[in-house]
Amino acid sequence: MAAVVPPGAGILSNFPAVAHLVRQLLLTFYGFLCALAAGSPSAGELPPDVLVKSRWMEMTRADYEAAIARVPANMRFEFSMSPTRVQGVLNNLLVTKTLAAQARAHGTKPAASSADGVGNDLERALAAAELQRIEADATQAFEAQKPAFEAKAREIYRLDRAKFSTPEEIRLSDIAVAIEGRGEEAALARAREARQRLVGGADFAAVAREYSDDPTTRDKGGALPFVSREKLASEYAKAAFALTRIGEISEPIKAPAAYHVVRLEERRAARTQSFEEVRDKIMESLRQRYVTEQRDLRVQAIHRDPELQINQPAIDALVTHVDPALLKPPARTKSRSSTPK
Repeated sequence: MAAVVPPGAGILSNFPAVAHLVRQLLLTFYGFLCALAAGSPSAGELPPDVLVKSRWMEMTRADYEAAIARVPANMRFEFSMSPTRVQGVLNNLLVTKTLAAQARAHGTKPAASSADGVGNDLERALAAAELQRIEADATQAFEAQKPAFEAKAREIYRLDRAKFSTPEEIRLSDIAVAIEGRGEEAALARAREARQRLVGGADFAAVAREYSDDPTTRDKGGALPFVSREKLASEYAKAAFALTRIGEISEPIKAPAAYHVVRLEERRAARTQSFEEVRDKIMESLRQRYVTEQRDLRVQAIHRDPELQINQPAIDALVTHVDPALLKPPARTKSRSSTPK
């Protein structure tokens, strides 16, 4: 069949911004550009109202107009002037209608809340259900090949051990005395008072409940989880990591919003996690990548279908062309009466 028009001549040709737009569409991953690159036949005998046809579906101008009807009325004219936006709608329709047809062929059912939809709503629900089926099948295939993927996970761990190292961490108990509402001098005095009680043997949790202004830790007796130096404010980190003995209590530490008194509870040295500790995390990353690849291959196959027919003239006609000269304001002419004498 005759080749589709050369690049730049039609809507299904190579527009630089198409890839960026298509990535934002719900069900679209690649544009019609893939189909063109594969040498899809043009539509020599397609009816004028049929834009695209494959063995799975037929996309008509009515489908396109129904999709455009979802665009706010005051934006439709501007929308129709953009080949890139028209391209995005066509890409979305192609993928959605094809996946919906495949869902019907495979007996895939949409979510219960969408099963009673009609028209485009039902097709979108069916397409989403088909994608979920593809992902579920890919997950099953991954599980069937789990030993091979675990070997891959071990290889990833062996080649990049540094990625799985953890820095030195400490666990603290903290009392935060807010500066706001007191002023720095009063806040510092209160922090020193709390420290004196701790040094005198008072229970840290009880002192924290009485003195701390941090509601997230006060009711926990000031207890904080393990934290690395990089996750703390610099002055706070410097003082906290300078503590060397378990149970050691700091002098008041000045932070932007409060004075802190902390006690060192536990310290963990920097180390490299074992494979057993990170195995599940690596395997989940491999599973997600595999499922995404399988889903993308299915979507690519839609665009690379050798039987895909494209009615280029009908698609070109979807774009509203306006002569830029008509958008220029009329030239101003001088009135004879305004000419100085």
